[in-house]
Amino acid sequence: MWFAIFSILFYLISVLMIAPLLTSVENTQHSPKKTPLFFTALFAIALHIITLCPSLKELAEEHTFTLIQISSLMSVSISTLAVFAILSVNSIWFVLPIVFAFSIFNLILATFIPSHFIQLLNQDSAMLFHIGLSIFTYAVCFIAMLYAIQLNWIDRSLKAKKTNFSPIIPSLMTVERHFARVFAFGELLLTLTLISGIYHSINALTAENIHKALFSFFAWIVFGIALFGHWKKGWHGKRMIIYAISGIILLTIAYFGSRLI
Repeated sequence: MWFAIFSILFYLISVLMIAPLLTSVENTQHSPKKTPLFFTALFAIALHIITLCPSLKELAEEHTFTLIQISSLMSVSISTLAVFAILSVNSIWFVLPIVFAFSIFNLILATFIPSHFIQLLNQDSAMLFHIGLSIFTYAVCFIAMLYAIQLNWIDRSLKAKKTNFSPIIPSLMTVERHFARVFAFGELLLTLTLISGIYHSINALTAENIHKALFSFFAWIVFGIALFGHWKKGWHGKRMIIYAISGIILLTIAYFGSRLI
């Protein structure tokens, strides 16, 4: 429990380090200090991973995993991707507080909700690769959704001409370029996830697997339409947010829906 508490604490410190940078327009000549934030957030992630070690051991030995544990593993994957992106991607700053808040929320649920209240997932060893790929895919698609929200916020603020941007807020073109790459990568990973799940679905054709396959496929179609519209039709703003959020909702239903029924 203490590892989880300290992980939450360092996530909160990371958020507090970012928040003033997003709203301050006084130090427009100074770029944000990446190193302190990077190591603070990395320490939070390391502690988060330590809290998941017993769960990972359970998965390896008994092939059981709870709904909350999977959600927590997804959140730490998203946080890890976002934190390492700090080193090379200048448009990630805006989404970091949301990513860290997602990890904090999952840590609280995983730590303070008794595990016997949560239904266990039973998986065989052949599904471990598919589970890992699914988690990574969800993390990338979630970050793409955050990018879509960020893109719309910057666009609306520029049109309103009322917002004084912090120097760390990236340009609209920079965010749009990164968004397109992350979104395309998420669609590619989702394609691989669907392919990797075909074998299991054929060998274990159950209502649960059909549920996962159908909603994952629907999410793949939604993301594909959004990518086509963005590149060929110039879609952006609210329309892209709707598609991105819709795709994430469908993926969430695919991964978690059968556990909530």
